Amino acid sequence: MTAVVRFCALIALLAHFVALPALAQTQERRVALVIGNSAYKNAPALPNTPNDARDTAEALRKVGFEVVDGIDLDKRGMDAAVSRFARLAQDADAVMFYYAGHGFQFNGENFLVPVEAKIDDEVSVQYETVKLSEVTTALSFAKGVKIMVLDACRNNPFLAQLSKKTTTRSMSVGAGLAPIVKAQGMVTAYATQANDVAADGAGRNSPFTAALVQEIKQPGLEIATMFRRVQKAVYDSTGGKQTPELSLSLLGDFYLNREETDADIWKQLRSSDNAAEIKAFIQRFPTSFFVVDAKTRLDLIERRSASPDREKREQEFAAREKELLDRLQKAEKDRQQAAVDLAGRDAGKGDGERSVPKPGEAPAAKSSDASERDRLAKELAKREQELAALEAEKAKLIQERQDREKAVATRNDASGATELPAPQKPLLPSTSARPQRQEPRELKPQQRVVVDRKSTGILTGGVEPEPEPRNARGRRPSKPAAADDCADALRAQIGGSASNCR
Repeated sequence: MTAVVRFCALIALLAHFVALPALAQTQERRVALVIGNSAYKNAPALPNTPNDARDTAEALRKVGFEVVDGIDLDKRGMDAAVSRFARLAQDADAVMFYYAGHGFQFNGENFLVPVEAKIDDEVSVQYETVKLSEVTTALSFAKGVKIMVLDACRNNPFLAQLSKKTTTRSMSVGAGLAPIVKAQGMVTAYATQANDVAADGAGRNSPFTAALVQEIKQPGLEIATMFRRVQKAVYDSTGGKQTPELSLSLLGDFYLNREETDADIWKQLRSSDNAAEIKAFIQRFPTSFFVVDAKTRLDLIERRSASPDREKREQEFAAREKELLDRLQKAEKDRQQAAVDLAGRDAGKGDGERSVPKPGEAPAAKSSDASERDRLAKELAKREQELAALEAEKAKLIQERQDREKAVATRNDASGATELPAPQKPLLPSTSARPQRQEPRELKPQQRVVVDRKSTGILTGGVEPEPEPRNARGRRPSKPAAADDCADALRAQIGGSASNCR
């Protein structure tokens, strides 16, 4: 069993070593050399070239380059940097050289100037400077894409000295840099057109480097597209005075920034329900074309997550409306009953018909009637106050309902969505359906029927009848048929004859 385990371990180890070369082949090697010279001893200083070099080096590291960089290098320092870069560039998949500082062309060849160089004649040109061809040789060690970026096309500070000390008739000193011979797989970018002069810039960076660093940050740009955008930015920022020049000889596409573009990322997120990822997309690409879609998607996710709470709040609101409606109905019923009781008391009635006093029973005291009416009036006033308070509460709830509906409509209009549920139909009417209260009218005492004492001995009302009207001859006027029917009914009820019926 132990032998089998050892054999399996050995096979796994061999497989690991076999896989290492394949893994190494899948990882792209990128190397860059970045130099910025500023503090010249025998030439005008260039204030922004250190910033240009540092910012470019940082941008290249972020996109996967191993950077060899140097600031204010002398001749020995520049030679050492180029030598180190050449060793690292061997078999690299992509290499890039960036230089910001003084450079000039002499006899059609380009030279980069170290900070301590003193150039008086053509001999000093050969031994005090670094030939750009040496850098081109270092780039050629790479097997992949080779990029050379030169922000060195400034005024030649040695033009006057070289012109005075010319020893060869064929020697020529030109402005800017000379064109570079094209090579397969080579990309060359000048800060301005060949034989022209580039601006230093008044800000942190030169116009060319400022545009270059900005475009390197943009993911998914093919290198030709990237440098065309740099050209456009420099042309616009300098008012057309400076136009970068690009020489490109590639058989395929190359991307400095291989990160996914906003379009690639949004393609993956467009159906996502993760609000955090979409918020991160908006923060990362604030100017993206897809930000509007992302914000719409984020709003939909947030509304969907809030819909259970919204439904719960709607149910609670409907319950409040129903409870208030029940209280309103009960309060209105109580108020109506109190009004009826008070009106009945004013009309000589109480909660029901007043009982007929028995013979010999004393009538109720007037003070008791006054206190009872006062109690009923206070009860009615109390019911009116309760109802007024409920009416105020109802008006407040109706206003709250209207505010909620307005907020939902505004949100729907702003987002252009229709998923938001409309609030439930209100239970409470906007105006009260309760009839307006009418104050009880003072009722005149009704004429009561008095039965003849002699026939029955019962007093049904306690008020003596008014004398009946008679005509000029002293006779009572004839009664209509309805009066006869009333008299017959009353006689039948009390078992005797009635002297009057009204």
